[in-house]
Amino acid sequence: MASQDPIQEVEGDYRNSKTSFVKGVRMPSVYVYKTGFEEFIDKFQTRIDDVFIVGIPRSGTTWLQEITWQIYNGGKTSSEPIGHRVQFFDEAKYLGTTQPDITTQPSPRLMKTHQPYHTIPKGASDATACKYIYVARNPKDVVVSYYKFESKMAPLTGYSGPFEFFAKMFLEGKTFWGSWLEHVLGWWEHRDDSNVLFLKYEDLKEDLLSQVTIIADFLGKPLSEQVLKRIVKQCSFDEMAKNSEAYWMMTQDNKLPNFLRKGQVGGWKEHFTPELSAKFESEFLSKLEGSGLHFAFE
Repeated sequence: MASQDPIQEVEGDYRNSKTSFVKGVRMPSVYVYKTGFEEFIDKFQTRIDDVFIVGIPRSGTTWLQEITWQIYNGGKTSSEPIGHRVQFFDEAKYLGTTQPDITTQPSPRLMKTHQPYHTIPKGASDATACKYIYVARNPKDVVVSYYKFESKMAPLTGYSGPFEFFAKMFLEGKTFWGSWLEHVLGWWEHRDDSNVLFLKYEDLKEDLLSQVTIIADFLGKPLSEQVLKRIVKQCSFDEMAKNSEAYWMMTQDNKLPNFLRKGQVGGWKEHFTPELSAKFESEFLSKLEGSGLHFAFE
């Protein structure tokens, strides 16, 4: 079996999403099976002014896409689909994509990806070394939001099962882009690299102004206090929800999920049993000890 041949875990009536491996990374089969994505990622040439927004799904990458786009556009807003303004790198070879060809886009290219550190494209020299903004979110909120999203992606992925089954797959690293722990720690290890900015979703929720200021400085895009405050207001969940048509998956209104859900910290409490919470503590959080990485859960 070739590494890209689809696999799908089945337990009774429950079915995990159809997955193909590219460079050892679990990805949606619809994106990579016989699409040429592995060759695409091998040959992709970064530019010095490229910016990748990175994170495990449902960690805040859509939020960062909008924030980053507004920083580059002086606080403007747009109802154009977010995937057309900040393109989804991992969808680049999907036959059903509606986004433009990434390779032909003018600089600066703003892109989103869920790739772990070891597979993401990197410049061969300082002349092509781009920037990466990584956003991490506590795994309990991630898995709830991820389940809600993946359930609505079933027409493309074939997922079928309750939250408990999805949480099991998540704990075992059998959801797209692999283990939450390995993904987050892989990027955390590079947090001090000059071209990597490591953020946490919970920090963005607590003080968006300071975080937007940090992002703008990292990107070399100093903005006036007036523009920064405008971006903060426009990138609040309530304001983005007013422009929800810009955040449909692949621009398919009501057919696939909207990237916006609740934008909260602590929603996991409505779904977790004490037993599941204990499993997350032992499988994920206890293994963060000594790393210096901590998360807020409410």
